[in-house]
Amino acid sequence: MNLDFSITPKQRLFIETDAFEVLYGGAAGGGKTFVQALDALLYAMKYQGSRQLILRRTYKELERSMVPQTLALYPARVARYNASRHVWTVGRSTIEMGYIATEGDVQQYQSAEYDVIRFDEMTHFTDTQYKYMISRVRGVNDFPKHVKCTANPGSVGHQNAKERFIDIG
Repeated sequence: MNLDFSITPKQRLFIETDAFEVLYGGAAGGGKTFVQALDALLYAMKYQGSRQLILRRTYKELERSMVPQTLALYPARVARYNASRHVWTVGRSTIEMGYIATEGDVQQYQSAEYDVIRFDEMTHFTDTQYKYMISRVRGVNDFPKHVKCTANPGSVGHQNAKERFIDIG
């Protein structure tokens, strides 16, 4: 299937990276949610049987941003959305949408394994939440493993993002 989208060089780097952790940052309205949704779809189509998780702090945030973006972007002939479970099915692959509102919410993912975890607005998550969740990126298949983040400056996880992606050294 040919999905022809116009993307920027920065967005292409985000999609095509081999890095385990990557951050795509910028101001509101810069296409971060779009590229996160597009990348999830392309990965699901390429790696049949893969499991991905897209996270926000609350389902309400997902329903305002990621859900409408994916509903507009994902072709019905290749992707089905189960709204009650917050899960996209793309062939044999799944793209789950989840939340972590409190520190304790990470426990709902305790035994989970994902090939890719996507933090849509990484700076909204605490360092503890982020570190716990990246430990869920694992599995015995040969699919590339990633943690893909988007972020605006500020919020509770700003310092974590700065230390992990800006002040490396």
